[in-house]
Amino acid sequence: MFFKYSEENAIRVPEPFQRIMTPLMVTDTADRSIPFSVHFTEWEPGKQVDRHTHSDAMEPMLCVSGNAHAKIDGKWVEFVPGSMIVADKNEEHCIVNDGGETLKVLCIFAPPVSAEDLRARAFAAVEASKKA
Repeated sequence: MFFKYSEENAIRVPEPFQRIMTPLMVTDTADRSIPFSVHFTEWEPGKQVDRHTHSDAMEPMLCVSGNAHAKIDGKWVEFVPGSMIVADKNEEHCIVNDGGETLKVLCIFAPPVSAEDLRARAFAAVEASKKA
């Protein structure tokens, strides 16, 4: 299989959890069954993702560029290039880009998700924040 990053596939998540998620290898673009999915997520300085869990998947996240802090396993850690956090099923996690440049993170889901799953999860968090 071959997959290529394409900005055309970007999912633009609005405030308060503004970020761009670009599916790379997901179930709705694979031509066969895959054991995991991959997407890039990018946050501008000052942006963050909501505190959340995944009841159905583990999510390893590798910091490619930028400087941030992540909360995982109840602890805040420095999230910098070359570092990785891994959220097990039902483990709360979040990432805050408190650095001065775009944060780029490679995210993996196992078992895999679709681009539509990514979109639905992100937009549900945005809607929930409006009701809070």
